[in-house]
Amino acid sequence: MNNLLQLIGSKMKWKLMLVISALMLVVVVFAGLIVYSKTSAIIKSDVERLSNQVLKQANLNLERYFNYYSEGFMLMSISAEIESWLSIRKDDKIRSFILFQKIRDNYITPYMYQYPEVMSVTLYNSNGNEINYSTKYGFALNYSFVDSGLESFMAQDNVADVRWSNDYYFEGKAIELPVITLMRKIRYGEDSGYIKIDIHLHSALQLVNELEIGDNGYGFIMNSEGKIIAHPDEAVISEYLDEPYLETVRDQSSGSFFRKETNEIILFGSINYFDWKTVIVVPYSEFASSVYFIREFMIWIAVAGLLLSVLSAVAISSSFTKRIAKLRKMIKDTSRGRINVANDIGGTDEVAELGNAYHAMLEDLNTTVNELADSKVAGQKAVMSALQSQIDSHFLYNTLELINSLASLEGQTRIEQTTIALAEMLRYTSDYKSNVVPIEHELGHLNNYLDIMKMRMGEQLEYDLHVDADVLQSVCLKAILQPVVENCMKHAIPQLDQSLQIQIKVLGQEVDGHSYIEMVVRDNGKGFAADKLSWINEQLKQIALSPLHHSFNNIGLLNIHFRLQMYYQHDALAGIAIRNAEQTGGAEIIIKMPKVQAVPEVNANAV
Repeated sequence: MNNLLQLIGSKMKWKLMLVISALMLVVVVFAGLIVYSKTSAIIKSDVERLSNQVLKQANLNLERYFNYYSEGFMLMSISAEIESWLSIRKDDKIRSFILFQKIRDNYITPYMYQYPEVMSVTLYNSNGNEINYSTKYGFALNYSFVDSGLESFMAQDNVADVRWSNDYYFEGKAIELPVITLMRKIRYGEDSGYIKIDIHLHSALQLVNELEIGDNGYGFIMNSEGKIIAHPDEAVISEYLDEPYLETVRDQSSGSFFRKETNEIILFGSINYFDWKTVIVVPYSEFASSVYFIREFMIWIAVAGLLLSVLSAVAISSSFTKRIAKLRKMIKDTSRGRINVANDIGGTDEVAELGNAYHAMLEDLNTTVNELADSKVAGQKAVMSALQSQIDSHFLYNTLELINSLASLEGQTRIEQTTIALAEMLRYTSDYKSNVVPIEHELGHLNNYLDIMKMRMGEQLEYDLHVDADVLQSVCLKAILQPVVENCMKHAIPQLDQSLQIQIKVLGQEVDGHSYIEMVVRDNGKGFAADKLSWINEQLKQIALSPLHHSFNNIGLLNIHFRLQMYYQHDALAGIAIRNAEQTGGAEIIIKMPKVQAVPEVNANAV
């Protein structure tokens, strides 16, 4: 490895090859990453859009079915025959049977003919009279509506639920079926009762089975409690979803999310007729194959680009490194005293010009003294040019004012505000006349910084600044508050669904009869790690014990504490305290210093 690095470092040809190859590789890889990212997002969006279309269509079909069932329910519940049947006593079997035949012929038979998935209709009144009717299935001899485990349903006026029913017989054998039970309580005067309809789940299951996205995608129906109403796998019907899964789906009427535990995309939408939801589950692998193909394709493009860049680098570098080698040989010959040796470099580019210039130098060797003098003059001119080209603070202010004027003319108020804030910050920090300033000035500097960051981060940044009015004319060390806020900007990482929130308070305090100023900066990030917080507090203690043995060149929390300790050497409370806030869990930084009123002239040479 060392030999390879030495080879590259000793030959310009290899350096050029490495630079050109790296440049082309970076371009190809960067372009590939962008294409890969955009294409993956488009594929994912297409899958979600298709799934949503399927979901909406399925919900419309389910709502249509339930509306049809509801219409039949309504017709039966408002009929005169039902009203009469509700008043029949339990022992009046003949009249009950005659009325039921009318109800059957006028309502139930047409209803079950139109909707063959309806398995049975049950009528029950408050007198204990009960009739159960089914065309395809039989009931157990001892079947009773009251004793069939529907007590919880009878406490409600309208019920729609899915359950496993073992109330039916088919071809003489007891069977267990998943059914949708619809039940409505009806009242006519003092008489009341129930109409119950059991519907075979196969219609809903058929709609669910049509909710397939790709080879492994599937759909199901659930109620508000997370109970599975319909599912391609009948074994899970009537089971409940996991609580984390349920919370995400239950809290919204519709939406989608990615479930990391199973690597699946979940889409869901509400069924308006009931408090049910249709859910579509699409495994990530359904569209990942296309994404993986694109990724592999981009890798091959990157490899091909690298090979092409190497070949191009060899061709480009060889075109002039050979001539540079000739020029190098000429220089070696000159160092050995062979000043009359001159070879034609060839070409018309900069290397050729360099060779011609070297030839001219050899020819004018006798005038080297004059050339040296001229070179010194040229060097002085270069120094003067470099000095004149330095951008001083006044030039920078004028440039920002120019940008501000242009932004004002163009109506770009945001650019105008940003340049004004930046200019004021630069003017504030480049003024070295005093190291202490009124707190009002320090807050102005902070507000300029916050305005720029708010312009940059938008809704991702929220801040609250509270200042006691009686501290504005007090003085503080210059540039101690803004770096603390900037530290929060850099290191505070809020939750994914939250913006960065910073609270800033500047308050007056009385401690043992002495007036102090306390500046509190608090964020909603994750706070300091325990080991990091312990290390920082240990450093703060060391500075307090021996401030002169510590030096900090950067603007940081330790630097600010050092400055406060040096300036207020006789006040043990002056300095910085760092901890994690109990309310937000984020970092909390407290700056404390004696309260001193501003005077026209402040001697700050103590810092």
